[in-house]
Amino acid sequence: MFRKLVLSGLCLLLPAMALAGQPRYAVDAPPGQRLDVGGYKLHIHCQGRGTPTIILDAGVGGFSLEWLPVQRALSAHTRVCAYDRAGYGWSDMGPLPRTTARISNELQRLLAAATVRPPYILVGHSFGGYSVQHYARSNPDKVAGMVLIEASHPEQVQRLPQYRQPRRPAPGGRRVALLRQLRLHPNYPEPYVALAYQLITTWKTAMTVHEEMEHFPRSAEQVRQAGELPDVPLLVLTRGLRVWPHTAYGDAMEFTWMALQDELAGLDADAVHLIAEHSGHSIHMDEPGLVVNAINTLLNRIDNKDTYARHDGP
Repeated sequence: MFRKLVLSGLCLLLPAMALAGQPRYAVDAPPGQRLDVGGYKLHIHCQGRGTPTIILDAGVGGFSLEWLPVQRALSAHTRVCAYDRAGYGWSDMGPLPRTTARISNELQRLLAAATVRPPYILVGHSFGGYSVQHYARSNPDKVAGMVLIEASHPEQVQRLPQYRQPRRPAPGGRRVALLRQLRLHPNYPEPYVALAYQLITTWKTAMTVHEEMEHFPRSAEQVRQAGELPDVPLLVLTRGLRVWPHTAYGDAMEFTWMALQDELAGLDADAVHLIAEHSGHSIHMDEPGLVVNAINTLLNRIDNKDTYARHDGP
């Protein structure tokens, strides 16, 4: 049975100067590489050396810049790659529809083009959790571990009350409304706020957000059909702060969300489920130090497992 722990006041923040003196990027000068994956280019930025390589995947509307504090801290221990799904950040718009199976296949081509060899530790936030679950189920031999941060559950469309609420059409069209609503997290890495805002307030981003949300149920089904997760160390990280209102609907949402997160942890008998008591949905920006420590703990666990395997035998 998975272990469930509440983390409070433990290494909540990385040093305030963690990004001081770091390179400045621009809309036309991304870090890392833009590589062809079949007639369009995706952006990937890798730092550090070592194995396994950590792959970071953001939620809907997010992209690689939001991971920088976490990425730079982890790169002291191993190689860490953050990438932009098609339509986000420095990546080109990708073919439609934007579903998880397509995204997972694009990630596979991107890692091959960037010569980022397995094994991987896959880290997915929110909808990015679908991408890494699908990739792990489809490529079990390439995965050494998984970290799911407030990750989407394959059955949440059927079980979360929010999907049973009537939807009202947005004035001016869904994509126009999404473009107006896109906002950066209050704890976004400070040196990159202006740049990130330029990159998210584009039509390709609005189109991609619309596409990923429109086909969310289809993506969930694709994750379910992709097979079983590999038998690798799994860490589930869930917010401790309430995000839905103090109403009967909000109570139902909170209760169901935590149940779904418990079930994600239950996918592996030896999983660890951590509750970030001071975080909302974007734990990697609310408490980046906690995320770094959690992933480092998983790295150590994988190292110890590999050491044992090398010495376990005749």
